[in-house]
Amino acid sequence: MFIDNKYTKIYYSIITNRRLNPLDEQEAYIEKHHILPRSLGGSNKKENIISLTAKEHFICHRLLVKMTEGQSKVKMSYAIRCMMHMKNEHQNRVKISSKVYESIISETKKVISEALSGDKNPFYGKKHTDKTKKKMKAKRALQDAPMLGKNHSQDTRQKLREANKRQFENPEQTELRRKKSLEQMKDLERRKQAGNGSRGKSWYHNPNTNHCSKFIPGQQPEDYIKGRLIKKGGGDYA
Repeated sequence: MFIDNKYTKIYYSIITNRRLNPLDEQEAYIEKHHILPRSLGGSNKKENIISLTAKEHFICHRLLVKMTEGQSKVKMSYAIRCMMHMKNEHQNRVKISSKVYESIISETKKVISEALSGDKNPFYGKKHTDKTKKKMKAKRALQDAPMLGKNHSQDTRQKLREANKRQFENPEQTELRRKKSLEQMKDLERRKQAGNGSRGKSWYHNPNTNHCSKFIPGQQPEDYIKGRLIKKGGGDYA
């Protein structure tokens, strides 16, 4: 079942240590672990279950990925990924670093990808029937439009009607919203035009009149020099 490698030896050393030094369930948080995972044919019998700390449990599942091959490796890869995201208010799950997390994700992706590539993929060389394609298309459409083919209840319809009525029952407010929307659109257009008109231009000023304006370099009037004048607090230009 398991490959004879260093990971298998480490795995069984953890199991053996806990057999010899069992945890006190009253004093420590423990997690039940199937020595031979159920997905690989293991049972719920007492001799196949060991109590581990959360850290030991996590390490054992990492080792299981490295001590299996083929479909067993794929199953153990899925198991460790699920384990990383499994948490609830009663479980003090082991914390893992971002480096370990990234490593596990990368490893499991590779294992699963290799297991499902080419003729190893159960759908390899097959095609969906027209009937199946229609079902898949209908399912996607339903996901994009959850109300497709459904009707609102009478209560919901009444609420929608009342909401629309409130929105338009005050003509003055409606007109104000319309004007505000038009002003925002005009302001946006003015900004776009101003931005396009200033592109490639630089500030110049007339030292005699203190007038400032933007020109394309080389196209400014003869009596204008580059730079913009800024008024000081007292009204003089700097």
